[in-house]
Amino acid sequence: MGSYALTSSVRAVALSLAFAACSADDPELATLQQSIVDPTDFTLPQLTTAQRTAIVNKYSHLDPNNQVPRGLLEDAMIYYDVNYAVIPKHAYFIVVDFSLFSGKDRFWMVNLSTGAVEKHKVAHGDGSDPDNNGYATLFGNVDGSHKSSLGFYLTGEIYDGTHPHSMRLDGLSPDGSPNNMANTNVRDRLIVVHEASYVDDATASQSGRSNGCLALDPDIEVSVVDRIHDGTLIYGAIAPLNPPVGPGGSQPCGTIGVTGGVVDDGDPCFAARGPATGLHHETAAGMGNSLIWTRTTVVAYEQNYAEWTLEFAEAGRYRVEAYTDSAFAQSHQANYTILANGTANKVTIDQTAVDGYQSLGEFDFAAGGDQSVHVGDNTAEATHPQLVFDAVRLTRVAADGSGDDGGGPADDGGGSGSGDGDPGDPGGCSTTRTSSSALLGFALLGVLRRRRRC
Repeated sequence: MGSYALTSSVRAVALSLAFAACSADDPELATLQQSIVDPTDFTLPQLTTAQRTAIVNKYSHLDPNNQVPRGLLEDAMIYYDVNYAVIPKHAYFIVVDFSLFSGKDRFWMVNLSTGAVEKHKVAHGDGSDPDNNGYATLFGNVDGSHKSSLGFYLTGEIYDGTHPHSMRLDGLSPDGSPNNMANTNVRDRLIVVHEASYVDDATASQSGRSNGCLALDPDIEVSVVDRIHDGTLIYGAIAPLNPPVGPGGSQPCGTIGVTGGVVDDGDPCFAARGPATGLHHETAAGMGNSLIWTRTTVVAYEQNYAEWTLEFAEAGRYRVEAYTDSAFAQSHQANYTILANGTANKVTIDQTAVDGYQSLGEFDFAAGGDQSVHVGDNTAEATHPQLVFDAVRLTRVAADGSGDDGGGPADDGGGSGSGDGDPGDPGGCSTTRTSSSALLGFALLGVLRRRRRC
């Protein structure tokens, strides 16, 4: 059972608490047996693409009808597999995609034996959706914020409060985790799973908002909770931690040749991620008559982003350029991160400055993969201008920057750069990329205090 302490654990503390339910006007009294989960017993995997692929292949029977967003499904597979010994229950795991409209099915219960997927509606917090438009855009780990929390959870015990048959949650993702994951305070905040009349599986209309709890349709809540309480993994996210490697995910692609190459937005090693409603594909503009654009945001984390994954046939210094079409590019402070040979280099450009390729700088890349160019929509521009995702061009230069170091210019066409400079070869990048985010240290959960719930 790992460190997930059941009610007989020496860490179990019986407490009587006065608190308010996720509907702020219905205070309740409840007595609970407190089980403490130590998040430091769980590991956020930091794996190579090959390692992730090996794990994903073990779970190839899951989701045969491709209902769950692939990147999030693979994140859950990998976390579950790596932490198998400390996860008490192995019948299901659950994936929640908070990037989707609240009227859509976005709570997927994956049967780990049969592979079948059960889908439901789920509410998010009113602090996460202050405009009450059905989209969660703000997330947090702070008491009183009414925000939903992103990250990995374990389910806890069932109890009866104002909402009967509710279920407590324990968070495993500390502040500072990648992709804005932070949920170690959810038990202390009294963020739980409960039924709510404002969630209806039978309609596509916008669901109501909780005060941060995962609220389910009353008609299905008992059945769901009875199968997952006391130790089932839940994963709530808005974007995957890594590009998917399974069906519909990363596809084979070539390497950047010694002279350089181009990775366009149609290349297998290009990925635009985030809520699909925020990504717009244009087919009459951009390099090769194709580009993607999104609106920028002023929030602290990315919602929509693009990434060009790179693998090099040979180590060397390369000039990196991004293609910006003046017909759609509007951002004056597009923030790019160039991951080269283990170093993340941050560069900000005005996408309106050049109609065509503009330089992001010159960088020393290693041979092989695990390198990339990344740009996100969180530019802090209050007018929310358009941010363009299009081709990235890499050109080999001498180590001192004085000229071409590889015998010729990079291909500047609409296709991928090939490993040997032959424009007939496929390629432009590699699938062998892993997350560059470092795993920060975990903090222990605090003891429960008397406070308002959710």
